[in-house]
Amino acid sequence: MALLPPAPKKYKGILIGCWVGLLLFVVAAIYGDHGLIHLLRMRTEQHTLEQLVFQNQQNNEQSRERIRRLQSDDSYIERLAHERLGLVRPGEIILRVLPADPGPRQGR
Repeated sequence: MALLPPAPKKYKGILIGCWVGLLLFVVAAIYGDHGLIHLLRMRTEQHTLEQLVFQNQQNNEQSRERIRRLQSDDSYIERLAHERLGLVRPGEIILRVLPADPGPRQGR
């Protein structure tokens, strides 16, 4: 019990051609240069680039804050000089611990 009557024999070639064309269209829509696979790849790339932009914005904001502090905060500059350059404040005493000398080695 078919829903549609069978197509006349003279239209079967056209019908097969339409089915082949439809199949090619679907394959192109999925795998073509601007198909579904390309769209999914581009969305993944967009997400990655958005994360990179966010990280760069955070780094820029931290750099701006550091520049602002270097231009105006003397205690910040002093702390950096103390930590990174090993500078000593007046009145500080430096204690240097040297490794213990094991003494002369004795042969066996």
